[in-house]
Amino acid sequence: MLGIAGLVLAVIAIVALIWRGWHMVVVSLAASLIVILANRMDVLATINSSYMGDMSAFVGSWFLLFALGSVFGRVMGDSGASAGIASSMLHLVGERHALLVIMVAGLVLSYGGISAFIIAFSVYPIAAELFERADIPKKLVVAAIMVCPATLGMVMMPGIPSTQNLIPANFLGTDAYAGALLGVICSVVMFALSYVYLQWEIGRCRRRGEHFSPSPGETLARPDGADAPPVWACFAPIVLLVVLVFVLQRAMGMQATDAVTISMLAAVIAACLLYRRRLADVRRAIGESCASGLGSLVSVASIMGFGGVVVASPAYQGIIEALMSTSLSPLWQGFITIFAIAGITGSAIGALNIYLGSMAQTLLATGLDPAMMHRVLCMASVGPATLLPHTSAMLAANQAARTEVRDTYRYVLVSCALLPILVSLLGMALGLAGVA
Repeated sequence: MLGIAGLVLAVIAIVALIWRGWHMVVVSLAASLIVILANRMDVLATINSSYMGDMSAFVGSWFLLFALGSVFGRVMGDSGASAGIASSMLHLVGERHALLVIMVAGLVLSYGGISAFIIAFSVYPIAAELFERADIPKKLVVAAIMVCPATLGMVMMPGIPSTQNLIPANFLGTDAYAGALLGVICSVVMFALSYVYLQWEIGRCRRRGEHFSPSPGETLARPDGADAPPVWACFAPIVLLVVLVFVLQRAMGMQATDAVTISMLAAVIAACLLYRRRLADVRRAIGESCASGLGSLVSVASIMGFGGVVVASPAYQGIIEALMSTSLSPLWQGFITIFAIAGITGSAIGALNIYLGSMAQTLLATGLDPAMMHRVLCMASVGPATLLPHTSAMLAANQAARTEVRDTYRYVLVSCALLPILVSLLGMALGLAGVA
């Protein structure tokens, strides 16, 4: 019982310390110590193996992508390309649809196989320009950027090359397009609900007289877009990124992470060449943006270290065993168990791996459609992973936007957690009704 209380207290500590502006490394270590002491675990052994092990594994996996994503965002911003994209899109659709442009951009990039971490750095310069022109308060920018990549662009739309969408395929013998009709219906509902909600929040902010304001020390390059590169040159690196990711994965069979790394490097090189006369100091821009990206990586990786400590704790193992031994139907048991694991650890990937690793054969033996189970269980993992403010992708987005979690979390909570949970329940109902 003390161990479970420790898990709860650790989560409370994370929320409280984040709200007070403590660095994520300090927050994660403090929360990890609470879990360790409450579960009577060896402090040094657990920190060295579970905390540092999961943290270093994350850094090793994402080192290049965080650095390249940060450089890409900096080059697009300093060159005026992001301002050019914002100007052309607003000219095409009007300021009233700035939110729609950002959501579609995030969806296209996620469908191209680009992770939510990298989308945060890549889309932010464009989103900031759009928000400034449309005079939308900056506290809404993280929700606007992440709502599609973290929900329908991660687990709902069929064919998404995300890790979350591929894990069930390995265990259930399905593919990335499993449960296509179910996924399309839920994706449409999710997009519509999130768009309506965020537009409603934008309207409320305007009625309160709130305006866009850059973060302290932030300067948006060429806000009027008058000196931006030609329109084709503004879009060229992003088009290259999406197309190259698709070709490397689909035509050449390359793994998703390798394909995105190569494509991102190609996009950075293309941007530097295209905008070389517009960048005052390329060496300085690359150096500073690498440092910024890797600083963000350490913050995000530290919370992954906390997740490693939680998974290693006896209390966590007891919770999982209790959930898996319930008398509920297998699909509902899977839904609730994945929901709980994702909520505790803040990781949709971890939730799917842990549950399906031990229960996939039991699910298949029920005779239920594997494609339907694939899509429903995917959707069960994404909402609860964003319920608490320590979700890794959201931390990365706040780092990219230079915003505070306490300012942006309210909007992320609704758009990226509560609405996806409602849509996942809709998916469960449709699945049980025979829609797949």
